[in-house]
Amino acid sequence: MRALVYYGNKDVRLENDWRDPKLLNDEDAIIKVNFTSICATDIEEWQFGPNYINPEDTPVVHGHEITGKVIEVGKNSSSIKIGDKVAVNNVIHCNSCFWCLKGQGGACISMKVAGFHEDGGLSEFMRWPSDHLIRVSNSIPDEHGALIEPTSVACHAVRKSGVRPGDNVAVVGCGTVGLLTIQVLKASGANVSAVDIRPESLQLAKDFGADYLFNSTDEGIIENMMEASGGIGHDIVFETAGSAEAPKISIDYTRRGGKTILVGIYSTQPKMDFNQIVFFEREVIGSVGSAPGDMEAGVQLLNQGKINPAPLISKVISLDNVIEEGYQKMANDSKGIFRILVKP
Repeated sequence: MRALVYYGNKDVRLENDWRDPKLLNDEDAIIKVNFTSICATDIEEWQFGPNYINPEDTPVVHGHEITGKVIEVGKNSSSIKIGDKVAVNNVIHCNSCFWCLKGQGGACISMKVAGFHEDGGLSEFMRWPSDHLIRVSNSIPDEHGALIEPTSVACHAVRKSGVRPGDNVAVVGCGTVGLLTIQVLKASGANVSAVDIRPESLQLAKDFGADYLFNSTDEGIIENMMEASGGIGHDIVFETAGSAEAPKISIDYTRRGGKTILVGIYSTQPKMDFNQIVFFEREVIGSVGSAPGDMEAGVQLLNQGKINPAPLISKVISLDNVIEEGYQKMANDSKGIFRILVKP
């Protein structure tokens, strides 16, 4: 089969005769990949990695935001059947380490992730445990299934925040994950402020239900955000931009005693004044990937029509031009680009 394979730093190759996936046990399944979405983390691994990828796991098929159709199942695969449309729950937790047993699967020390530790979805076919394939309603367009994975990242962050209906929250950075976080927050009953520098991103935030829009270049943004939150400040601020200055900005926007949820991945080390945390008893919480139940929640929201991924799909390309039209495009000029889908 054809597959896009990660070998190392700046070394990702299109292989035209990569090994076909095989069932490794009776609980496995094989899917025909319909779409795989390119994520900024893929670009970071390509440009700066290996970071999350262990060199001993290479070469590995890239791609971790995947949807497809089941074409083969092991004899013990009771949760799905041939012909099912599925989203790939791309994280396998060990369920036996200290963190898994504490219900903190996102911190699992032995987790395996598709596209990083196991072959992913930038390929024609893929093997994965059947209990990590989640059925998607046939009424949902195939393309939308590829954005269930970043939706699960948003669900994970929102769950960790402990948000309650009526809370005043802000999302700093309205890229794909930020805009999905806004939609999950609105489904949770929160009042949402969206912060970004790009007018097109703020317009999408408005379309997705954000109650207030703030351009981060405006000089009076803090005063205006205070006014929008009743003069108190925001109960919870989600940082989804991943830029070096975004954590400080997000903490500044958080009220005394509030929470800042750091969701972005940082390629440069942010600088912080930790007194801004200590003096005002703010909580800062890291949130990465997803934990058990988060992707199922994302699928449910999608099936219920509470998540709309369509405006976040910027382009659909083939495996032949993933590097030029996918990776390089997202790395060099991300303006107006949210997710580029690959149709093998």
